[in-house]
Amino acid sequence: MAGALALGPAQAQVPMPAQAPADFSYSPVSTGSWSYRAVAGGSEANFIDATGRARMVIGCGKVTRLVTLSRISSAPASSLSFWTSSMSRNLSSRFDQLAGRVIAQVGASDALLDAMALSRGRFAVSMPGSPALVLPVGAEVDHVVEDCRS
Repeated sequence: MAGALALGPAQAQVPMPAQAPADFSYSPVSTGSWSYRAVAGGSEANFIDATGRARMVIGCGKVTRLVTLSRISSAPASSLSFWTSSMSRNLSSRFDQLAGRVIAQVGASDALLDAMALSRGRFAVSMPGSPALVLPVGAEVDHVVEDCRS
């Protein structure tokens, strides 16, 4: 007991509460629109902002049954965080410097894809060092996911 008192209050360890994920339910949605197109080996949905720049690409590789989630960025990041109205999740990512994208992949049957498609009007993608990209839910995203599942 004397040893415990000798440590004093300055060294007492207090557990830190877990940080709640950000809630983007009422955040403004980025201005722009989704487009869908077939590509060699699959399909992709591109979110193009009001200036005509691609900001997010969601692609299907039919052979691998992987859905690629790519946030356009000139800066690397080791993870992408996804928020939907029903779930939040961090995914490991890699940086493709030539393409200027931070890329994560999930299997076509991953529940995150359903959560994105069914999210209440928006979903968000964030990465360390950059503001979140709050995107409108679009049928084009669902179309890409369905392409990978069929």
